[in-house]
Amino acid sequence: MRLFVAIDLPEDIKQQIGALQFGVPDAKWSQPENAHITLAFLGEIDASDMPDIALSLGRINVPSFDLQIEGVGVYGNDKRPRVLWAGIGNAPALQHLHQKITQTLSSSGVTFEDRRFRPHITLARVQKSPYTRVREYLTEYSLFKTRPFHVDQFTLFSSILGRTGPHYEEEIIFDLEPQNQPPDAP
Repeated sequence: MRLFVAIDLPEDIKQQIGALQFGVPDAKWSQPENAHITLAFLGEIDASDMPDIALSLGRINVPSFDLQIEGVGVYGNDKRPRVLWAGIGNAPALQHLHQKITQTLSSSGVTFEDRRFRPHITLARVQKSPYTRVREYLTEYSLFKTRPFHVDQFTLFSSILGRTGPHYEEEIIFDLEPQNQPPDAP
C-alpha cells in the first residue's frame, strides 16, 4: 500500500483552496477535498509493516501549533512549469514536526527520497499549460492568504491511484501535544 504522513486541512481552508483552482488552461487540478500538507511520503509499504510504523509515529511528542497558507508558486522553471502550489507561511514548528517524523521513521527502517522539505499544497499539474497563463495566475493570486488555523494532529494516509486521480484514506490520526495554556486567573 502507498502511504504518506500529512496534515489534513480544515474544511473552510479546503474550500478556499478549491476557489483558486481555475484559470489555467490544460491544468490538472487536484480535488480540494484531498488538500493536505505532506510531511513524509513513505511510498509502497507492505501492509504487515503498518503496525510498526503506527507505533513509531505514536511516540512523537511535539506541541500543537498554528499555520497559515500564503501565496502561490510553481515548481519547475519558466520553460517547463510542472506543479502549481499554495505556500505555507513561516513555520518553524512545521519543520520541527517534519524532522521528528522523518527521524522516527528512519530509525524504524523506512527510507525516503533525499529531498529538501518544502511544505506546500498541490493545486495542479501544469505540464501542458502555457507559461504566460501560469505567470498571469501567479501574479493574480500572489497575495492569497487564509486565516491562521490550529494544527493539533497529523495523519497516516493511504493513497489509491485511480482514473480520476488519487483517493486518500485516513488510516491513523496522531494527536500533537496541547499548547501550554496559562492557568485561569482567580
